[in-house]
Amino acid sequence: LKDLSSTTERENMIISIGQFRPEKDHALQLQSFAKLLELNDGVMKKVFGVKLVLIGSCRGEDDQERVDQLQTLARELGVQDDVEFVLNQPYPVLKDYLRRASVGIHTMWNEHFGIGVVEMMAAGLVTVAHDSGGPKSDIILRPWDFKDVSLLDRDDKPTGCLASSAEGYATALYEILKRDASSDEILEIRENGRKSAERFSDEVFMNAFKETILSVFKNRPRLIFRWQE
Repeated sequence: LKDLSSTTERENMIISIGQFRPEKDHALQLQSFAKLLELNDGVMKKVFGVKLVLIGSCRGEDDQERVDQLQTLARELGVQDDVEFVLNQPYPVLKDYLRRASVGIHTMWNEHFGIGVVEMMAAGLVTVAHDSGGPKSDIILRPWDFKDVSLLDRDDKPTGCLASSAEGYATALYEILKRDASSDEILEIRENGRKSAERFSDEVFMNAFKETILSVFKNRPRLIFRWQE
């Protein structure tokens, strides 16, 4: 996904990634999006043309029924024309949405880790994740409070946003989207997020693994691993 992070021509599109399981709380995403479109006299719909795309897989009839319920909820909220459901698509389709979108949204409460959050950050999306669990404790360690990024100290540079209510998500999404996707401020947050996501890359994991193994066998110099040759 690293090759996607440098893309500057982004659409006013919010995406989520995850199976359509109940704990993912896609309903909160729809409710947050509806509130976003209500803010400031509907400017996000009238002027910015913001869209929400829910991308995921259905494991069976139960998941499909859940998608049907979400589509009904979208109609009840009056946002059905601005919401797209992308189901059971191959990886190249997901990469295309990651390339085009500006913002990622994650709403699962107390998720152990949150690989979808990492993927969106790695692809250069400014990501709004749930203020709990792994996304809070391990991934978005410096959430944006919507202050001017240029005025913050280096150690306080934000890597994304956290929220827990529909109102909180709507506010975060509004603050991100009202700024141009190619503005210096948004580009800096995107780059901070991408660099932060590198902590979870295969390369970093392998290097840490090698260091651990070498420390175990440091007193046995005759042992040489193939990757040391």
